[in-house]
Amino acid sequence: MSGILIIEDTDEDLKRAREILFNSGYRDIAMARDGESGLKQYIEHSPDLVIIDLFLPDMNGIDILQKIRGKNSQTRVILCTSASQGPVIDLAMRGGANGYVVKPYDPDILLSAVRRVLGSPG
Repeated sequence: MSGILIIEDTDEDLKRAREILFNSGYRDIAMARDGESGLKQYIEHSPDLVIIDLFLPDMNGIDILQKIRGKNSQTRVILCTSASQGPVIDLAMRGGANGYVVKPYDPDILLSAVRRVLGSPG
């Protein structure tokens, strides 16, 4: 796939993240609404970057991060959370996340994090 996979359970946040990325030139964007389908898409498409909501109904973002790291340690991962939770973010970064973003998604902050770990589109 060489693209981006967004795993986010709320329609509003999923659409917002995709819109920000698409409008900035990232075109190969897949989406999943829960951890299980997100992992299936990850295995099927092998995206370069996975953006994961930290709290999903069926599993948490750190568990997904660990499963991705078990498949490919080179995949870049950005975790997202709706609150600045220092200990959880620290745990995620020690677990191998390449970055994190606090929601609601701010275009400048999301794009800065994506460009830092993935580079500019095209």
